[in-house]
Amino acid sequence: MRSEKVKAGQKFETVLQRFERPLLQYATRITGDQERARDVVQETFIKFQRNGALSRGDEPATWLFTVCRNGALNVCRKEKRMMYLDEEVIESQEDEQPMPYERMEEQEAAGFLMRIIATLPPRQQEVLQLKFQTDLSYQQIAEVTKTTANCVGVLIHTALKTLRQRYREASKDFVSFNPRTT
Repeated sequence: MRSEKVKAGQKFETVLQRFERPLLQYATRITGDQERARDVVQETFIKFQRNGALSRGDEPATWLFTVCRNGALNVCRKEKRMMYLDEEVIESQEDEQPMPYERMEEQEAAGFLMRIIATLPPRQQEVLQLKFQTDLSYQQIAEVTKTTANCVGVLIHTALKTLRQRYREASKDFVSFNPRTT
């Protein structure tokens, strides 16, 4: 009995480590506030543990993202608003430190891309985030967003096509910075 509780605790800890950050990013994007998102994610994990979701053999990602999404949307409904915030996309690599101008270019490019993404309809923003930030399958995204995998595919395709077009149009004016090396 005790060893079962220890195993369940270890399993829960593994799920927590794997999904806490992606869920927090997802909930922050929906609620527009990191503190509210933390509350939503905490509630998600409490429900996960209470409902015995660990005992089921299936992948917890779909369950977690669905419950997190519903919780975040409920928070937004209570406040009568829903915002999608820009978020920092770049994480510095520990192995090599880029030059300051390279880091600045990367941050500007990421900010530029996030501004373009923010012009997409909310549904397209949501499926892009679930696909590329949390690496969910089309079927998992469909279950989370209560739609079909085909619809998810169309939303992602349309969003990427729009992003390419808008990026191409806006990036014509970019001037790259290439310092002289001595």
